Amino acid sequence: MKKSLALLLSVLMLVGALAGCGNKAGGEGSTTAAAGGTTAPSTAAPQETKNIAIICDPVGVNPFLTQVVDKFAEVKAAGTYAMDYKVIECSDDTAWSENIRAAVEEDFDFLLVVGWQGADPLNEVATQFPDKAQYAIIDTVCDNPNVKSYIFKPQEAAYLIGIIAASVSADAGKPNGPFGGVHANPGQGSFEWRYGYMEGVRAVNPDVKMSDFLFNYTKSYTDAPIAKELALQQAAQGCVFINAASAVADFGTFEAAAEKGFYTSGQDSDQTTPDNKNILTTQVKYTGVVAGMAIDEFFNGGIQPGTVALGLADGVVGAVYITDDGTNPRNTEVLTDAIVERARQAAEEIKSGKLVLTVPLEEDYSF
Repeated sequence: MKKSLALLLSVLMLVGALAGCGNKAGGEGSTTAAAGGTTAPSTAAPQETKNIAIICDPVGVNPFLTQVVDKFAEVKAAGTYAMDYKVIECSDDTAWSENIRAAVEEDFDFLLVVGWQGADPLNEVATQFPDKAQYAIIDTVCDNPNVKSYIFKPQEAAYLIGIIAASVSADAGKPNGPFGGVHANPGQGSFEWRYGYMEGVRAVNPDVKMSDFLFNYTKSYTDAPIAKELALQQAAQGCVFINAASAVADFGTFEAAAEKGFYTSGQDSDQTTPDNKNILTTQVKYTGVVAGMAIDEFFNGGIQPGTVALGLADGVVGAVYITDDGTNPRNTEVLTDAIVERARQAAEEIKSGKLVLTVPLEEDYSF
């Protein structure tokens, strides 16, 4: 009888011990087996998803904008950060103000405005709602203590295009031009493109005059037919090289180059193609890189208001075959090794700070 009672007590104690171990394994601070036999915490707080609004012109095939959208898609697909984003396109001036305000009211965590048209409405909203969201703008300065402004130094890349234009023209027997340019808009806001281009030409031929340059304006970023018409007019006046700087409208200049045989350059992203060897290079502006900078800053401590100017040294602007390898074979018969080497030397001088291109007021610029 005593032996039976002792045996029963032993069994009960063993069951109790096993039950105690089972309770400890599933209790607070426990770990569970992970794949591969390692252990990991059974619970982990999910990262809060942040909502970002990209506010810009209609994207279409505009490389200035497609680079930004592509970067967001790339970052989201990689899962680097917990984020969702929405592209909000502005069809006119009124839409910029309405869309920026609506994005704040819809509780987006971060507003990234792309384009100079958004500066004034962003300034108004960021002043009225300084703590409701974080704010940044690409390609212009928004003078507001709550906004981060990312701007470029296009004059540095345009300088390289000018060296190419002058060298190609000289090789064609026209060292004094004329040198063409079909650009989007006149005025001080776009003068940095013309200034850099002209200074690059002057670096090759100091004897050129202001009258040796022809600039016409599409006053549109999408009107390819008018760009083509203006380029044909400049070609008729003897331009060997016509600098294209009107976004999507540049395709009109490219078409004219293929028809008339003059040489040209693209804008924003690599526009060279085996189908049109007259597009010798592209003045690149990597807005996707800047979008990546903004995303990283937002998720790593938050947007720091202020203005940052980005140029050749930052890898944000440049020229295809000079600072970038390009996606297509170079037209070596025209854009020769000697021209490339000269432009690369200039690029290194700019990067090192030996050559500084400070854009003056257009009204004060003459030679």
